[in-house]
Amino acid sequence: MQLVRRKPDLYNMMQVYEGNYRRLLYILPRLREIRGSVVSKLHGRPVLFIHMREQCKYTSLFSITHYLSVNSRLVADMHLQVRAYHDARLAEVTAYQRHSRFLPVYDYPNPHMYQPFEKRQVNLFLREWLQFCIRHGCRFQSTEDGGQRTENRGQGTEGGR
Repeated sequence: MQLVRRKPDLYNMMQVYEGNYRRLLYILPRLREIRGSVVSKLHGRPVLFIHMREQCKYTSLFSITHYLSVNSRLVADMHLQVRAYHDARLAEVTAYQRHSRFLPVYDYPNPHMYQPFEKRQVNLFLREWLQFCIRHGCRFQSTEDGGQRTENRGQGTEGGR
């Protein structure tokens, strides 16, 4: 079997990272102020849980977990870890479903069966997920006590942000 080797499109990826940062700020306008965890529910739909792991001057590291309701219990469906670079205004997936430290390009086939552009794929997944959240009105608003509360705006039209 022959190995496939291609070059990633760095310019295209930077656009994805920049767009993901803008979308994150749309649903989490106070991203730099979050301490601990915030939760959102959409029309009684599954819960979106964001846990801030690290807040620094120029970066934030947080996890996004989506839960499904199964037999009246919440079950983790999707888990992403994202690093936001506030000075550069970029957001990049650093881990997805217990996999982390993605290389820009993988030979294919490989021992983990990653796609040749796995890093690109997980960041495109974050883009689609954030677009879904915006389209369905998921937005976190800060409260006066410095914490966060969730707001459900119903069926929004901000899908392409």
